[in-house]
Amino acid sequence: MKRETIEQGMSYETYRQNITEQLALGKTTGTRQSEELVGFTQLNEQRMNRNEKQFKLVESLQATLTNLEKPEVWIVFVEAWCGDCAQNVPIIAKIAASAPEKIDLHFLIKSENTEDFQKHLTNGTESIPKLIRFDKETLNELGSWGARPEKAQAIAEHWKQNKDSISKDDFEKELHLWYAKDRGQELQKEFTQLLKKH
Repeated sequence: MKRETIEQGMSYETYRQNITEQLALGKTTGTRQSEELVGFTQLNEQRMNRNEKQFKLVESLQATLTNLEKPEVWIVFVEAWCGDCAQNVPIIAKIAASAPEKIDLHFLIKSENTEDFQKHLTNGTESIPKLIRFDKETLNELGSWGARPEKAQAIAEHWKQNKDSISKDDFEKELHLWYAKDRGQELQKEFTQLLKKH
């Protein structure tokens, strides 16, 4: 990824401000606009507020961040209407903010950066959020994560295989109930493992 693309990325604070401004205009982020997506965005703003308040960094992840040998740049592809973004992005931002000397975090709107995003699909799908780690000095790619913790992904896979008997509404209720109970614990475990890989 080009350095200028990374530098065009938003901080978490700017991303949140952008969402608020778009909602005030009856819009959401990106190139797709509809009343349904705006409704999702309104709900997701509440989810993000809750996740910010509830977050607690676990000691094992803090130790892993402290022991990182070199500073990293994290790029996260997002959209405000995406429920998985609302559940995971505030936690990713809190993780990065806990080690500002080690992690430089930037957000890119998926639909406005399709060329770069297409190079970083998750198992061939356009699922978001999608995080890519780079060495800050060389911009060599170090790894990636997305779009859900494995236990949340298992819920999604179960629904995909049983769409005839499980409605999308029921799937989403189950998924977001799991997120609410988990409070970012699984995401932090996965990031602890991710950051040990170079």
